Amino acid sequence: MIAFKISINGKVIQIAGQEDWAVLATHIDAIRDKQNLDDFTLRYSVGGLTLENDEKYCHHYRWESRDLKIGDQVQLEIVEADSIDQPKKRYRSDHKVQEDPFTDEEAKDLRYQDYLELKKEFENVT
Repeated sequence: MIAFKISINGKVIQIAGQEDWAVLATHIDAIRDKQNLDDFTLRYSVGGLTLENDEKYCHHYRWESRDLKIGDQVQLEIVEADSIDQPKKRYRSDHKVQEDPFTDEEAKDLRYQDYLELKKEFENVT
């Protein structure tokens, strides 16, 4: 199957692919905070969408994303692979069944980030 072999700074981190892929995509994002232009995040991710199955729905899938820093080298090699690293999450993409796109660990981390923001906002309120 076609897969993406991803290396960061010379170390292979994943071979991402799916037998039933319709879309396989990788992204490198640089995102700045509009309130503080010196504050930014660099991130790599890979995911995609399957072909429609016999029940007439597709699945989204994604692998673990990685934070990057200035100077990192990201290499993408398109390969034919007999085996791949399993995605971190695979979930239905249809209107009838809404599956959570986050793992339990990711959902907990998101709630914790919300908690930290709320704590910062309200800790000095009297």
